[in-house]
Amino acid sequence: MSNGATAPKPEKEKSESGLSSLMNFVPSAYYDLIARVCPGMAFWVALSFKASLISGVNPKALIEFSGAMLFVLIALSYVSGIVLTGFTVVWDWVSLMCLSTTKMMRKHLGLEAPRSTPFSSRWKAVSLHIDAVVKEDDGAGRVLVKAMAEVTLCQNLLSGLLVLACIGHYSQDQRFFAPLRYMEFYIPIAFALFLSMLFRQAMFLGRVKDLYELYVPEELKFPAAA
Repeated sequence: MSNGATAPKPEKEKSESGLSSLMNFVPSAYYDLIARVCPGMAFWVALSFKASLISGVNPKALIEFSGAMLFVLIALSYVSGIVLTGFTVVWDWVSLMCLSTTKMMRKHLGLEAPRSTPFSSRWKAVSLHIDAVVKEDDGAGRVLVKAMAEVTLCQNLLSGLLVLACIGHYSQDQRFFAPLRYMEFYIPIAFALFLSMLFRQAMFLGRVKDLYELYVPEELKFPAAA
């Protein structure tokens, strides 16, 4: 009887191992899809919106969208998203400066270090808190990955909009979106994306602070900045 009771264990352990691997893969895949593929695809769709005005491009070809073209678009969007992510350090700096303007905001978002503290030190403290939460609870870590992906999505969309503006500014004709010609579109879109970025960043930092206080034991917490 004892042998029959213990026989299913290897199969159960194998199933749990496979489920654990899947759960570890999902946050990474979710981050890549939301933070990189989506803004990269939005960039290329906006860039090709006036493709009918580009010499040599047949508008009907844009409608005939094959599976191979979809794969190329997804790959190109992913690469573009990685490139746009390089500018997120600027938006992170702007966000922290804006969200640290009042004492109440700094307290609620866990940014209580003195305002003279360098940006790199502030962001390193946030990163250490994230790592501590992930170490204590995988589920909470996945929540933070999702929130981080949403912040990066807004940042990459804003960077993509600026790249489109630069392309339009330096174009020699009206094939792209010239900023002066389409100012009524650029300003509200940029304003909306900037506010969305600040909101998502505030939600992310607040969640990091709350989960850090909830899951990390007192004896393992990092000493507060003076």
